[in-house]
Amino acid sequence: MLAQGNPIMRPRRASANYQAESGGISVADAGGDVNIQEAIRLHEAGDLQRATAMFGRLADPNGANNALSQVLYGLALRHGWGCAPQPDLAVTFLSFAASNSAEIESLALAAGMKKGGAAKGELVLAIFELANCFRHGWGIKKDPAAARQYYETAANLGDTDAMNEVAWCYLEGFGTKKDKFKAAQYLRRAEQSGHKTVGNSWIWKDKYGGLKKAAGSSSV
Repeated sequence: MLAQGNPIMRPRRASANYQAESGGISVADAGGDVNIQEAIRLHEAGDLQRATAMFGRLADPNGANNALSQVLYGLALRHGWGCAPQPDLAVTFLSFAASNSAEIESLALAAGMKKGGAAKGELVLAIFELANCFRHGWGIKKDPAAARQYYETAANLGDTDAMNEVAWCYLEGFGTKKDKFKAAQYLRRAEQSGHKTVGNSWIWKDKYGGLKKAAGSSSV
Protein backbone atom coordinates (compact mmCIF):
# COMPACT_ATOMS: atom_id res chain seq x y z
CA MET A 1 0.00 0.00 0.00
CA LEU A 2 1.09 3.57 -0.44
CA ALA A 3 2.73 5.36 2.43
CA GLN A 4 0.29 7.62 4.21
CA GLY A 5 0.70 11.26 5.11
CA ASN A 6 3.56 13.56 4.12
CA PRO A 7 5.53 11.97 1.29
CA ILE A 8 8.79 13.42 2.57
CA MET A 9 10.71 10.80 4.51
CA ARG A 10 13.84 11.08 6.65
CA PRO A 11 16.86 11.16 4.32
CA ARG A 12 19.18 8.21 4.24
CA ARG A 13 22.34 7.77 2.29
CA ALA A 14 21.72 6.58 -1.25
CA SER A 15 23.82 3.74 -2.53
CA ALA A 16 25.77 4.27 -5.73
CA ASN A 17 24.98 0.68 -6.62
CA TYR A 18 21.21 1.10 -6.69
CA GLN A 19 20.67 -2.09 -8.64
CA ALA A 20 22.06 -4.22 -5.85
CA GLU A 21 19.61 -2.87 -3.29
CA SER A 22 16.28 -3.97 -4.72
CA GLY A 23 15.22 -6.03 -1.74
CA GLY A 24 17.97 -8.61 -2.15
CA ILE A 25 16.68 -9.81 -5.54
CA SER A 26 19.01 -9.54 -8.52
CA VAL A 27 17.72 -7.20 -11.17
CA ALA A 28 19.27 -9.50 -13.74
CA ASP A 29 16.33 -11.89 -13.48
CA ALA A 30 17.12 -15.48 -14.33
CA GLY A 31 14.75 -15.47 -17.30
CA GLY A 32 16.30 -12.31 -18.71
CA ASP A 33 12.94 -11.30 -20.18
CA VAL A 34 12.33 -8.15 -18.20
CA ASN A 35 9.58 -5.81 -19.33
CA ILE A 36 7.31 -3.23 -17.80
CA GLN A 37 4.15 -5.30 -18.23
CA GLU A 38 5.68 -8.18 -16.29
CA ALA A 39 6.94 -5.84 -13.57
CA ILE A 40 3.45 -4.36 -13.14
CA ARG A 41 1.95 -7.87 -13.12
CA LEU A 42 4.33 -8.88 -10.32
CA HIS A 43 3.47 -5.73 -8.39
CA GLU A 44 -0.22 -6.55 -8.80
CA ALA A 45 0.42 -10.09 -7.55
CA GLY A 46 2.13 -8.74 -4.43
CA ASP A 47 5.66 -9.79 -5.45
CA LEU A 48 7.05 -6.35 -4.69
CA GLN A 49 10.70 -7.36 -4.45
CA ARG A 50 10.86 -8.81 -7.94
CA ALA A 51 8.67 -6.04 -9.35
CA THR A 52 10.93 -3.35 -7.91
CA ALA A 53 14.03 -5.17 -9.12
CA MET A 54 12.60 -5.13 -12.64
CA PHE A 55 11.61 -1.47 -12.35
CA GLY A 56 15.21 -0.75 -11.30
CA ARG A 57 16.73 -2.53 -14.26
CA LEU A 58 14.42 -0.83 -16.74
CA ALA A 59 14.98 2.55 -15.07
CA ASP A 60 18.76 2.46 -15.51
CA PRO A 61 19.66 5.62 -17.47
CA ASN A 62 22.65 3.77 -18.89
CA GLY A 63 20.46 0.86 -19.94
CA ALA A 64 16.80 0.72 -20.95
CA ASN A 65 16.19 4.27 -19.64
CA ASN A 66 12.45 3.55 -19.51
CA ALA A 67 10.67 6.69 -18.31
CA LEU A 68 7.69 4.92 -16.75
CA SER A 69 10.03 2.55 -14.89
CA GLN A 70 11.94 5.56 -13.58
CA VAL A 71 8.69 6.86 -12.09
CA LEU A 72 7.72 3.51 -10.60
CA TYR A 73 11.22 2.73 -9.33
CA GLY A 74 11.51 6.18 -7.79
CA LEU A 75 8.16 5.70 -6.07
CA ALA A 76 9.21 2.23 -4.91
CA LEU A 77 12.34 3.73 -3.35
CA ARG A 78 10.28 6.50 -1.76
CA HIS A 79 7.62 4.19 -0.30
CA GLY A 80 9.68 1.07 0.35
CA TRP A 81 7.85 -1.19 -2.12
CA GLY A 82 9.88 -4.39 -1.91
CA CYS A 83 13.02 -2.56 -0.79
CA ALA A 84 14.28 -0.34 2.00
CA PRO A 85 13.11 3.27 1.54
CA GLN A 86 15.83 5.46 0.00
CA PRO A 87 14.36 8.95 -0.41
CA ASP A 88 17.56 10.50 -1.75
CA LEU A 89 17.89 7.92 -4.50
CA ALA A 90 14.17 8.19 -5.17
CA VAL A 91 14.66 11.87 -6.01
CA THR A 92 17.37 10.91 -8.50
CA PHE A 93 15.07 8.62 -10.42
CA LEU A 94 12.06 10.89 -10.18
CA SER A 95 14.24 13.65 -11.62
CA PHE A 96 15.20 11.39 -14.53
CA ALA A 97 11.51 10.77 -15.07
CA ALA A 98 10.70 14.48 -15.00
CA SER A 99 12.88 15.03 -18.05
CA ASN A 100 11.04 12.22 -19.81
CA SER A 101 7.55 13.16 -18.61
CA ALA A 102 6.07 13.37 -22.10
CA GLU A 103 6.72 9.65 -22.57
CA ILE A 104 5.02 8.49 -19.38
CA GLU A 105 1.43 8.45 -20.58
CA SER A 106 2.04 6.47 -23.78
CA LEU A 107 4.16 3.96 -21.87
CA ALA A 108 1.55 3.60 -19.13
CA LEU A 109 -1.23 3.07 -21.65
CA ALA A 110 0.87 0.54 -23.56
CA ALA A 111 1.52 -1.29 -20.28
CA GLY A 112 -2.22 -1.65 -19.70
CA MET A 113 -2.40 0.56 -16.62
CA LYS A 114 -5.81 1.92 -17.63
CA LYS A 115 -7.39 -1.54 -17.47
CA GLY A 116 -7.67 -1.49 -13.70
CA GLY A 117 -6.73 -3.90 -10.96
CA ALA A 118 -5.79 -3.07 -7.40
CA ALA A 119 -2.09 -2.54 -8.00
CA LYS A 120 -2.59 -0.68 -11.25
CA GLY A 121 -4.94 1.65 -9.41
CA GLU A 122 -2.26 2.10 -6.78
CA LEU A 123 0.31 2.97 -9.42
CA VAL A 124 -2.00 5.54 -11.02
CA LEU A 125 -2.60 7.04 -7.57
CA ALA A 126 1.18 7.17 -7.13
CA ILE A 127 1.55 9.11 -10.38
CA PHE A 128 -1.05 11.58 -9.05
CA GLU A 129 0.95 11.86 -5.84
CA LEU A 130 4.09 12.47 -7.87
CA ALA A 131 2.33 15.36 -9.60
CA ASN A 132 1.60 16.84 -6.17
CA CYS A 133 5.28 16.47 -5.24
CA PHE A 134 6.43 18.36 -8.35
CA ARG A 135 3.72 20.97 -7.80
CA HIS A 136 4.58 21.72 -4.18
CA GLY A 137 8.26 20.77 -4.04
CA TRP A 138 7.71 17.90 -1.61
CA GLY A 139 11.03 16.09 -1.44
CA ILE A 140 11.96 17.17 -4.98
CA LYS A 141 12.51 20.40 -6.88
CA LYS A 142 9.33 22.19 -7.94
CA ASP A 143 8.56 21.65 -11.61
CA PRO A 144 5.18 23.02 -12.78
CA ALA A 145 5.49 21.48 -16.24
CA ALA A 146 6.20 18.03 -14.82
CA ALA A 147 3.35 18.43 -12.32
CA ARG A 148 0.90 19.27 -15.08
CA GLN A 149 2.15 16.38 -17.21
CA TYR A 150 1.72 13.85 -14.39
CA TYR A 151 -1.72 15.17 -13.48
CA GLU A 152 -2.67 14.79 -17.13
CA THR A 153 -1.23 11.28 -17.29
CA ALA A 154 -3.14 10.20 -14.18
CA ALA A 155 -6.29 11.83 -15.56
CA ASN A 156 -5.99 10.00 -18.85
CA LEU A 157 -5.50 6.76 -16.91
CA GLY A 158 -8.87 7.39 -15.21
CA ASP A 159 -8.10 9.24 -11.96
CA THR A 160 -10.92 11.74 -11.38
CA ASP A 161 -9.03 13.87 -8.85
CA ALA A 162 -6.30 14.27 -11.45
CA MET A 163 -8.91 15.36 -14.00
CA ASN A 164 -9.85 18.26 -11.74
CA GLU A 165 -6.23 19.15 -11.00
CA VAL A 166 -5.08 19.17 -14.63
CA ALA A 167 -8.14 21.29 -15.45
CA TRP A 168 -6.93 23.76 -12.81
CA CYS A 169 -3.50 23.76 -14.46
CA TYR A 170 -5.03 24.69 -17.81
CA LEU A 171 -7.27 27.34 -16.24
CA GLU A 172 -4.42 28.98 -14.34
CA GLY A 173 -1.60 28.42 -16.82
CA PHE A 174 0.34 26.29 -14.34
CA GLY A 175 3.08 24.43 -16.20
CA THR A 176 1.39 25.14 -19.52
CA LYS A 177 -0.39 27.86 -21.48
CA LYS A 178 -3.89 28.77 -20.32
CA ASP A 179 -6.47 26.77 -22.23
CA LYS A 180 -10.05 27.05 -20.97
CA PHE A 181 -11.33 24.74 -23.72
CA LYS A 182 -9.01 21.94 -22.61
CA ALA A 183 -9.82 22.60 -18.96
CA ALA A 184 -13.50 22.17 -19.77
CA GLN A 185 -12.80 18.82 -21.41
CA TYR A 186 -11.25 17.45 -18.22
CA LEU A 187 -13.91 18.95 -15.97
CA ARG A 188 -16.62 17.33 -18.09
CA ARG A 189 -14.85 13.98 -17.84
CA ALA A 190 -14.63 14.36 -14.06
CA GLU A 191 -18.32 15.26 -13.86
CA GLN A 192 -19.28 12.32 -16.05
CA SER A 193 -17.27 10.12 -13.67
CA GLY A 194 -19.29 11.36 -10.69
CA HIS A 195 -17.10 14.25 -9.50
CA LYS A 196 -19.30 17.27 -10.13
CA THR A 197 -18.10 20.68 -8.96
CA VAL A 198 -20.62 23.40 -8.08
CA GLY A 199 -20.38 26.42 -10.36
CA ASN A 200 -18.99 24.59 -13.36
CA SER A 201 -22.04 24.79 -15.62
CA TRP A 202 -19.93 26.84 -18.07
CA ILE A 203 -18.07 23.70 -19.13
CA TRP A 204 -21.16 22.55 -21.05
CA LYS A 205 -21.38 25.66 -23.21
CA ASP A 206 -20.95 25.14 -26.93
CA LYS A 207 -17.87 27.33 -27.17
CA TYR A 208 -16.06 25.03 -24.73
CA GLY A 209 -17.02 21.89 -26.61
CA GLY A 210 -19.94 20.92 -24.37
CA LEU A 211 -22.17 19.84 -27.25
CA LYS A 212 -22.80 16.33 -26.02
CA LYS A 213 -24.17 16.86 -22.55
CA ALA A 214 -25.84 13.82 -21.10
CA ALA A 215 -29.34 13.23 -22.41
CA GLY A 216 -32.03 14.71 -20.19
CA SER A 217 -29.82 17.47 -18.80
CA SER A 218 -30.76 21.07 -19.48
CA SER A 219 -28.50 23.16 -21.68
CA VAL A 220 -26.57 26.11 -20.27
